[in-house]
Amino acid sequence: MRYIFPRLKNTKQNPKGEDMKIYREIVRNTAMGAQSIDNILCYIDCEKMKNLALSQKETMEEFYQKAKSELSEKELEDAQTNPVQRIMLKAGVKMNAGLNNSCSHLASMLIDGYNMGIESVQKCINELNRDGVDVPDLAKDLMKVYDKNIKALRAYL
Repeated sequence: MRYIFPRLKNTKQNPKGEDMKIYREIVRNTAMGAQSIDNILCYIDCEKMKNLALSQKETMEEFYQKAKSELSEKELEDAQTNPVQRIMLKAGVKMNAGLNNSCSHLASMLIDGYNMGIESVQKCINELNRDGVDVPDLAKDLMKVYDKNIKALRAYL
């Protein structure tokens, strides 16, 4: 399922660039989410769940691309996860899924990842609200997608 992005509204500009922080967070978050799904796919035996995870990965990549387009090269570089983080993520998934690759456990791992994403994006949203900066629709839409993804994964618990 492809996610259709609305045109970005002009947001209240923040001279300190704090409105770009949310895009950096979305880039960081969705890149980690897509990589996590990639790392876990080889452990998923259930074809239906694997297709769901692939669809969710595609959606994360679409959000990544949209947020990436809002950032300068320097901001994008700052938003990227470093190689050590990526290696640790892969090792953590390998160890955790290797010990228990039941659909229930793998769904729980993905749900935990989405909950971490919700927490970090919500913190950025709250900061923007406190600073009087308009929250981009992209961030609001990502939160809705995270909730939808969690609800879909609950069927496998």
